[in-house]
Amino acid sequence: MKKDILRVQNLNMKYSATLKLVDVSLCLMAGETVGFLGLDNSGKSLLVDILCGKEGYFQGYIFVDGKRIIHMEDIHKYVYKISISNFLIENWSVADYIYLLSESSTFGVYQRKNLIERANLLIKKVGLDLDASKELKSLTELEKRLVDLVKAYSKEAKILVIEDNFEGCTTDEINKFKTALNKITDGKMAAIINSYSAEVLRILSDKYIIFKGGRIVKKCCKDYIRDNNHLEKFLLGSTFTSKKKVLDSYRIEPNSSGDIMYSVRNMILKKGKTRFDFYRGEVVSILDLDIYEEKHIFNMLSGRDIDKDMEIYLEQDYCNFNDITDFVKHKIVSIGNLGGRDELLLQMSIGDNLLIPSLDKISSVSYVFSRHKILKVLENEIQNNIIETNDNVRDMTTNDYIVLLLERWYIYKPKVLILFEPFFHCDIFSISLVKSYIKKFASIGTTVIIVKSRIEYAEDISDRIISIR
Repeated sequence: MKKDILRVQNLNMKYSATLKLVDVSLCLMAGETVGFLGLDNSGKSLLVDILCGKEGYFQGYIFVDGKRIIHMEDIHKYVYKISISNFLIENWSVADYIYLLSESSTFGVYQRKNLIERANLLIKKVGLDLDASKELKSLTELEKRLVDLVKAYSKEAKILVIEDNFEGCTTDEINKFKTALNKITDGKMAAIINSYSAEVLRILSDKYIIFKGGRIVKKCCKDYIRDNNHLEKFLLGSTFTSKKKVLDSYRIEPNSSGDIMYSVRNMILKKGKTRFDFYRGEVVSILDLDIYEEKHIFNMLSGRDIDKDMEIYLEQDYCNFNDITDFVKHKIVSIGNLGGRDELLLQMSIGDNLLIPSLDKISSVSYVFSRHKILKVLENEIQNNIIETNDNVRDMTTNDYIVLLLERWYIYKPKVLILFEPFFHCDIFSISLVKSYIKKFASIGTTVIIVKSRIEYAEDISDRIISIR
């Protein structure tokens, strides 16, 4: 008989006006892998933060392996979290990482050799094929995550929390991770999948717990969720159709002109100098990037970094750009953190944030006396009715940030839009929103360049995929 690993009873917490937990109760059994589903601010991530010891002010009861957690600092010895941010120290060996010892340790060569042998025995015990002496930076994306499984096993964790979209992993590799996950959790621990990726949730989860408005509204086997549309309608109700109706009316027309909109020549990558040509109205995804090169490509294409040896052509005219403002003035725009606050002015209203790209075309006098008229015109241009221009930016949800950033640049009618990991912060609804917006940009002739994305999203939305290995 399976025993319960995690039991939460009548848990209540109010983090903010929109983020809370209301009478949450659940039970996870040994060997279970449960996917947490819900929209932004649904409460699922808040519960995960509590279980990971980040938030401790709540009412209710938490039991791990039959023991009530009185002091939340004690929960750390039971919970292990897998996240891609775990691998920032890439010069560590696998053995160092598993046992939290750096290569500069004072243990010496002999002791370190024993540490590697110890790690290899543990890896063999859980049935994996890894070399504990290898450095993390030499591992594949799949191997890094398998090392994290071994580490969770070494710490004798009872609850495994996976907050990872498995960027850089194929579907086959995620399935291999699932096989290893089943071996390690079997009869010993329970796993929680709290990922933005629907594909990751589908492959790794055995069942789902669905959150809405801080409550658990459904516990079900994963077969209950027939497809993404079924889940969206379940979570959104009647708002599902109204919010997507206009946006989904946009369709990408095949690019028949063959006009090159944006060219970059002599961009220096690991494999040497590279040239990119992007056509008017096409959607291009650049994939298979390592963690260091992906940001470099985005920064170079968007003007956030400048290399004077790199040549830039817009509509086949050579451009001598000095900084990112020159890019924006010529309608080459970018979003580096879609859904994040760092590209918005939080002290300003939504309407004023929408106006930012166009301020250089509006005199200060006109802005003061005509602001309300300008915003009224702006509201008429915003066809999705998701955001109100007078609302405060600080009060918005992540989905609102996504819409605001995309809407701001759509109003500007850019020639080129460059997006970095556009689906990273997306829940199951905002994924469809972002895809719809990409279609919307492409329909007006904007070239959309996506730097790094999960393959299933890229294949769905792209006219062309560029693989860089």
